[in-house]
Amino acid sequence: MKRNPTSLDQHHNTMNWGLRIILLYTAFVGGMLFLVYKCTQQEVDLVSVDYYAQELKFQEKIDRMNNSEQHEAKLAFVYTPEQSNIQITFPENSTPKNTKGEIVLFRPDNSKLDLKVPVDISEGVQNISTENLTKGLWRLQSTWSTDNTPYYQEERIIIQ
Repeated sequence: MKRNPTSLDQHHNTMNWGLRIILLYTAFVGGMLFLVYKCTQQEVDLVSVDYYAQELKFQEKIDRMNNSEQHEAKLAFVYTPEQSNIQITFPENSTPKNTKGEIVLFRPDNSKLDLKVPVDISEGVQNISTENLTKGLWRLQSTWSTDNTPYYQEERIIIQ
């Protein structure tokens, strides 16, 4: 027996489509609100906290890098994973008396992990322990001066 559609059946189908549209719209709005909430909870780190102040000193950094090239005042970095150590050898004319500066172990993805170490070449070289450093990419940013000549050198090291 074949059934004839009645106006009640047509009204029921219309309600189903209307309900489906409302549910779809509600799910979309709920999803968008969830994404907005997740975005506001995400921590956004700039490369450094004082980024703009550092940008103004950029020419000074370029001059320091040029000094390193012209005076052949390059640092030698040796990372030894077995000993959890970075050994930094300064140029021959560097002595504890005439050399001052700072070495920054810079973590590009998390500024909270950055580590600043004063230059200490009392034994001719400087050793930095990597025992407590997170594995991954680090940048060693060395800013130092010998006999009042400023230098800068940056190296990339992957801590394992």
